[in-house]
Amino acid sequence: MSSALQILDEYKGQVEAELERHLPRSGEPQEFFASVWELLDRGGKRFRPTFTFLACECVGGRREDALAAAASVELLHNMTLVHDDIEDDSELRRGKPCIHRIYGVPAAINAGDAMLIKVFEIANSSKLPPDRSRDLVSLIARRSYEITRGQALEFSMRKRKEFVEEEVIQLLRYKTGALTRLSTEAGAIAGGASKAQLQALGDFGETVGIAFQIVDDILNVRGDVKEYGKEIGGDIREGKKTVIAAHLLKAATPSDRRAFSSLLGRRSITNNQIRRAIRLYEEYGSIKYAETKADAYLQDALIDLQGLPCSDARNRLVEVARFLVSRSF
Repeated sequence: MSSALQILDEYKGQVEAELERHLPRSGEPQEFFASVWELLDRGGKRFRPTFTFLACECVGGRREDALAAAASVELLHNMTLVHDDIEDDSELRRGKPCIHRIYGVPAAINAGDAMLIKVFEIANSSKLPPDRSRDLVSLIARRSYEITRGQALEFSMRKRKEFVEEEVIQLLRYKTGALTRLSTEAGAIAGGASKAQLQALGDFGETVGIAFQIVDDILNVRGDVKEYGKEIGGDIREGKKTVIAAHLLKAATPSDRRAFSSLLGRRSITNNQIRRAIRLYEEYGSIKYAETKADAYLQDALIDLQGLPCSDARNRLVEVARFLVSRSF
């Protein structure tokens, strides 16, 4: 096991225990409790709450100070997955059918709503000083709104055939970066960070989030479905706007651009057509380009940490960030 995985594993049990403390597993109606826990029980890397713990420790806080914040962040993340999968009409999540495929769309929406309500209840249960507790709850609300704004931006871009990389990055900044920014900001608040430390850790989290999503988009067209946990090529079928697709549209010949545009977002696309789109990515170096961009964002994120005191927690943040962005390389 790599040291980054060991770090993730070290914090994973604590955040899962905190979620267990706040979220009942049984009751009536049984389907409600089962649907809430269905996705949570599938695990995941839990890197966002790990970021929360480490950010807290980076500014001199104790791990227990960040427990409620970390659980809130992880539950918010899972809530967004439930709703995103409905909105994208996705098939798989973490290698199994999406929640709405098992329980139906109305029950899945309700489960996501319940998760969101619990996010604020958990955050409000922290034993932080009143000013920090207030700042934490306010921050969760602000970043949650940005996430929904990012989702709306994706909807508005979905039917468009023309888009550029700058638009994709803005989308990632809201949709993915806001949540990873919250992860580190929440830990910073829990640890009593200064304004400068809060800014640095927030910038780090957001920029790592953008890099992470670019890598996730690479895995969607190049990964193994068993390891990736989602449908390979699903982003092409859903018409997602990615750095890879933006590069291809800029680099391709007019005929190849038209061919690719006709496939992007086609719900009835065949597996052979998905493979054709992926071949175009490979021919024009779009996947390699996206890898380079992900690494560039990672390097920018690491610069954000340089103003923080040297510590084991800072070193661990760096190690986990490097691991997350090296998954496809």
